[in-house]
Amino acid sequence: APENSFRKLQNAAACPSAPYGEMFKLEVPSLMVGTLDSLMNLSDDLGKTDSIIESIVRKVEKSSMELAGKKATKLTVGGVPSTRYIQQFAWDYAKYPNRRPLKELVSLISSGVSAIDEELKQLSNSYGDKQAALQDAKRKKGGNLTTVDLNDVLEEKVVKNLKIFDTEYLKTVFVAVSKNQVEVFENEIYVLGGELVGYGGPDWSGMPHGLGQPQNFGSQVDRHQKKGSPVVPGSLEKVMEDNDSV
Repeated sequence: APENSFRKLQNAAACPSAPYGEMFKLEVPSLMVGTLDSLMNLSDDLGKTDSIIESIVRKVEKSSMELAGKKATKLTVGGVPSTRYIQQFAWDYAKYPNRRPLKELVSLISSGVSAIDEELKQLSNSYGDKQAALQDAKRKKGGNLTTVDLNDVLEEKVVKNLKIFDTEYLKTVFVAVSKNQVEVFENEIYVLGGELVGYGGPDWSGMPHGLGQPQNFGSQVDRHQKKGSPVVPGSLEKVMEDNDSV
């Protein structure tokens, strides 16, 4: 009888003089085999199913090791260590009724593992997004003004006392400069783009009788007799600084 054979093997393996190992029963219920043809067809698919399931299990294991690093602990099955789970294996009749055809049971197992794989992908993507956001936040917090997005550091409390212009003719621009370039920047800022902006108007000294007349305004007037930088003289102002930049 199977029970007697198991006892004999168990006693032989657990011999005090030469303990080769322990033996445990793997209780499998009576399953609906069906016809020989269906069993043969299923046996061909089981090899593929087994490989897919094992690859997903390995993927879960790899992800756990990568995320936990040196703090990684052994994976469990429902909170039970894998070794003990196998030793005390019990068929889940509620999830996998043994009166259902074998093909249907295999499909249930495969779909359950596929759902775990899909959940792992979603969690991995979510973790990757959060890691990227964390690195971006660290960069914004720890980087100097020349590397961060100024929109993130120019908070309301920083700019509330500044006079900021945003009109058709005047716009306030915030610029970050390395401290070793501040002197050069301050010397050259007011001549930046010296050929961009035209100034002036009619020469009133040559035609004082036309002073203030309508024809002397608008598109008929040459306002490009003089060129200059668009930067307003005396407008440079330091808003904030860190160890490396202003």
